[in-house]
Amino acid sequence: MPKVDGILIFLVLVLSILGILNFFSASYYYSLKKTNNQDGYYFLKEFLFKNILLGSIFFICGILLGDLFLKNRKIVFFLLLATYSFIILGFLPVFRLENASASRWVNLGIITFQPSEIIKPFLILFFIFVLDNLKKVSLLNKLIIFVLLIVVFLLPIFFQPSLSNVLIILMSLSSIFLNYLKSFKEFFSMFVVLIVLILILILLGSFWNYRKERIISFFTKGETFQGRYFQIAQSEFAVLSGGLFGKGIGNSDFKIIGIPQMLTDSIFAIYAEENGFIGSLFLIFLFFALILRIIIRAINTQNQIKKSFCLAVAVWIFCQTFLHIGSNIALIVPTGVILPFFSSGASGQLALYFSLGIISKNG
Repeated sequence: MPKVDGILIFLVLVLSILGILNFFSASYYYSLKKTNNQDGYYFLKEFLFKNILLGSIFFICGILLGDLFLKNRKIVFFLLLATYSFIILGFLPVFRLENASASRWVNLGIITFQPSEIIKPFLILFFIFVLDNLKKVSLLNKLIIFVLLIVVFLLPIFFQPSLSNVLIILMSLSSIFLNYLKSFKEFFSMFVVLIVLILILILLGSFWNYRKERIISFFTKGETFQGRYFQIAQSEFAVLSGGLFGKGIGNSDFKIIGIPQMLTDSIFAIYAEENGFIGSLFLIFLFFALILRIIIRAINTQNQIKKSFCLAVAVWIFCQTFLHIGSNIALIVPTGVILPFFSSGASGQLALYFSLGIISKNG
């Protein structure tokens, strides 16, 4: 039996249990409505199977096969290309999810998934392998190769469109690059390139009308494009109504009133309503503890590839958690990002469980 990090596994377990409890509370009324009062566990059963059971399997696979992925570049490259191919297939009408306004999902008939989520651990490993082979290459050439690869792999995700996912991946991959820099001058150069890339992405992303409307609505507090502000307003009201200690698990009013994308993009709002400010601080502390533990794993390992992987996953979790919670408390524009361990959205959760399994393996 491989040796594992008990603290990291404990944190994953606690967050998973909290995720189950919160999802059950958030989905119960919605399940009854969906099934005409026949089954209050409809969405919970789906969550338990797709997120928790499969997530546990992927986590164990990460532990058992982690060393293989960290060492065997051919396997990683094959899985990367396979997942990238599915991202491209998502643009074809025959593979698109029916009635979907975006090309983020691939429908194979028996299974529907988001390849842009599944690709994250393979993309992280691929960039680590590339940068590991460029140690003796000049900084300028490294930056050129990095930017070119970013364009090749992230452009299809950008056009799905999924700007928030692109930003999360970009930040994770940039942390890998920073880990291979040797001086402040190199660090500063990479920082400038990263800022430019982010600004370009945001500028190009604003060409989509729905994003323009969402941004204008956010800054005008719903006075313009009021419909775009409804999700922010409902989420914010739910969070504020929780007060200091919350209404108690199962006592959310807004799960009945309704919040758009309540089981995915707005799941934190239900948690905050039922657990209050204190409960929300506790949850943020758990995420902080998980991220800190991953960083400690990075510091303590002598394996440069695993160190880079740990740092990239830590940035991934931080960005995703910040974007989700920030949009739920009206701090930033809604991003459509799921909350790790809590939201429905199996593709992203399975990719995360798998990555955490790799990190938790000692050695």
